[in-house]
Amino acid sequence: MDLSGDQSVAWTAEFDPTREFVPTGPTSLRGELKATLQGGYVDVDRLCEALDAAFTVDEQGRASGDQEKEVDLQLRTKRR
Repeated sequence: MDLSGDQSVAWTAEFDPTREFVPTGPTSLRGELKATLQGGYVDVDRLCEALDAAFTVDEQGRASGDQEKEVDLQLRTKRR
């Protein structure tokens, strides 16, 4: 897949967050990445923790419901 140019790319995935695999150090990105996480409170919090271990995470917004929440994040390579 060629990702050159000014084109935006969108991916969607479903995760089942567990504590079995949590990144232990920084992971490189070739630029900034925006992510929207949506799901149950515990699951979204676990995924946020895992992302925070690997990237610099800036929260851009959030919405909370009765049993779910949505968090908009901007991810960048974490400086060592």
